Amino acid sequence: MHGLQHSYLFRVSPRMAWVIVATLLPILAIIEVHASPGIWFGPVYLAILAFAAWSLNSLVAVAIGFGIIGVRLATGEFLLATSNGPDGAPNLAVRILGIMIVVLVIGAARKACEREWRAARIDALTGAWNRSAFFEILRKNRKSDGWHALIYADIDGLKRVNDEEGHAQGDENLKVFAETVRKTIRKGDVLARMGGDEFVIFMKLKDKDSGTAVANRLDTALNTEFGESRFHLTCSLGVLLLPEGSTSIDGELRAADELMYMAKKSRSGVLVSTAFESGGRVQFSPCLIEQDQLGHDSVVRQVDRVPMAEPSSVSDSHAAA
Repeated sequence: MHGLQHSYLFRVSPRMAWVIVATLLPILAIIEVHASPGIWFGPVYLAILAFAAWSLNSLVAVAIGFGIIGVRLATGEFLLATSNGPDGAPNLAVRILGIMIVVLVIGAARKACEREWRAARIDALTGAWNRSAFFEILRKNRKSDGWHALIYADIDGLKRVNDEEGHAQGDENLKVFAETVRKTIRKGDVLARMGGDEFVIFMKLKDKDSGTAVANRLDTALNTEFGESRFHLTCSLGVLLLPEGSTSIDGELRAADELMYMAKKSRSGVLVSTAFESGGRVQFSPCLIEQDQLGHDSVVRQVDRVPMAEPSSVSDSHAAA
């Protein structure tokens, strides 16, 4: 499962950026040596520094810029700029200042774009994807091959906690819930906060039977094995298993929501069902899973779990559940 990705301008890794910069600078220097003395290569150097500021950071770009200037001064390339009478040195200083301003602005713009991108897609409280990001992820990554699980989760009693103990306590419960889910699912699985106390988990499955195993593990982690945390609240889970070829995400979400509501109403904790279409609607026949029917075998390998509260934004390869 893929998370959301930035545009190509954000996807150049620091290592690749270093390779590009280290390759372009000597090539440009060789071209400049063999080119006509009247050709000004300053804008091309500035473009390379701008790329470094965007893909690495401003300070690195500034350091590279001063390195270029040092080399050019040592080889006499700046003699022309400094020999034009009394204005030579100020001219060089203005050029250097202008380059630094451009580089610093580009670096700051990159950071601002990153912050805005995250703020538009990530829930600030829990670190989960938000509702709009969830639909964006599914539009970009949803395929019809293989089984998937769509899990609708609702935290029980959060309103009471907010009313009786304050919203700070309720916020703590939301964060504990999200962190517990992340430790239980795989790196590439999608966790999104749909609003309030409602969350959605979307994951690829190896087969239909592994969906029940996933439900069992989540129910155990969220409703049984929560240790000594005084912030914990139980939750109700509606686990909708989606067969190959299922693509009606809006209908599936409504069905998973209804399944969750039935689990909450029956106080069963979790209900699992397989989705099927009938009369143009997504239908299901819920069943209560047995808590220990699969023992304690892990559906998700330990190495695939995410210990920290950070949504995945890049692709992670992992074994199917």
